[in-house]
Amino acid sequence: MRLTFVAFFFLFSAIAGYSQLSQYCIEGRFSETPYFEESDILVDSNVVYGAAPRWPSQVVDTLRMDVYYPSLDADELAKRPFIMLIHGGAFLGGNRNDMRNMCRNFAQRGFVAATMTYRLGWDCDPNAGLLICLLCGNQANKLPVAVYRAVQDARAALRFVAANAEQYGVDTSAFFVGGTSAGAVTAMQTAFFTQQEAAAICPYCVEQIGDLDNGVNDIQASYQIRGVLNNCGAAVSLDMLNKDLPVVSFHDDLDCVVPSQYGHVLSCLNCQAFINAYGSQPIHQHLQSQETCSELNLKMLSLSHCSFPEITITNRSACFFKRMMCGECASTTNNNEWAVAPCSDLAVGVNDPVAGRLPFRCYPNPTAGQLTLALAEIPSDKVVIAVYNALGARVYASTKSPAERYELDLHTLNPGMYWVVVSYGSLTGVQKVAVE
Repeated sequence: MRLTFVAFFFLFSAIAGYSQLSQYCIEGRFSETPYFEESDILVDSNVVYGAAPRWPSQVVDTLRMDVYYPSLDADELAKRPFIMLIHGGAFLGGNRNDMRNMCRNFAQRGFVAATMTYRLGWDCDPNAGLLICLLCGNQANKLPVAVYRAVQDARAALRFVAANAEQYGVDTSAFFVGGTSAGAVTAMQTAFFTQQEAAAICPYCVEQIGDLDNGVNDIQASYQIRGVLNNCGAAVSLDMLNKDLPVVSFHDDLDCVVPSQYGHVLSCLNCQAFINAYGSQPIHQHLQSQETCSELNLKMLSLSHCSFPEITITNRSACFFKRMMCGECASTTNNNEWAVAPCSDLAVGVNDPVAGRLPFRCYPNPTAGQLTLALAEIPSDKVVIAVYNALGARVYASTKSPAERYELDLHTLNPGMYWVVVSYGSLTGVQKVAVE
């Protein structure tokens, strides 16, 4: 059995270990279809995550978020992937309520989702519209400040969620960020910016506002961003896209607010006053050249801004993130605004191409010691269950009579990563489990 496990372990790692999130490769969940009923979703509203001066004014903004999550009573997972969704509005307007429907949809698909307030305004009339160049062109140098400030707020919000991960049942190693328009610009820079890169677009920001990862709150908490939802956003530099972070993008081909190619933002009516940025098309091309997974959804010849239907964005993004977590992420392009490649049936042990795989699920994962194994079907023979530690040593073994579910008591194991191996006849299955 030891040799069988070792060989199987390396094969399993090649298929699903790429993402290190294979425990979330669950049939029906994180997909194009809801996994939970709307009544299963809880909402914590007006949660304060920090406060900071609005600069260039001295007005102090109290910053809040709304958190949407499946009730832990209804969910078999103790920890869930988290996504922060950030609203748009040219860093002048908009509201976190703009993202509430998308947050609820992501929560119904099994994520914990939040939408946040961030500091707005850069000495421009929020109602300037297409006259923004005429009315605000002389304030163009303050737009980078607004971008920097929004990223500072977003990172403070992520630290807050990480510090309160237990309350919301969040896995701090499985964070995603996303947004629309200015919110997508914020999300991209939040995921990829280093302090040095941020200082390059706003040299005086550190002195005036502080470091990106300080201020707003004094929370010290770590988290790991695993992917980005970029709905008509942009990156200020392609060189910063060097972290092997998958990105799913949506853009109108001829967008003049945030270009899908390289160009000035807010360039409608041929305005040239504002910063240059790289839109979704060069972002996608650059990530592909680095062999980083990227999906580009592009509305050809469309002059609109952020016109993909919200449900398409939710469904395609959820499936993109799920394929990444399942180790099956592949770069692709799509020009159909309603098309969704289904991923609901994607699951470790169900769609695994390895012959002789035995499909099963284990939960809660991570576990404090009690673990349930659920087989896809009742076996026809006795079942051998073994647990191995990271060194390949067997730390648990038991032979069970045929059943659909088994309960394992792992309280005696030290915290760490383990592999549960279930076999009967010629079939074998393996799942990675974290013991806390």
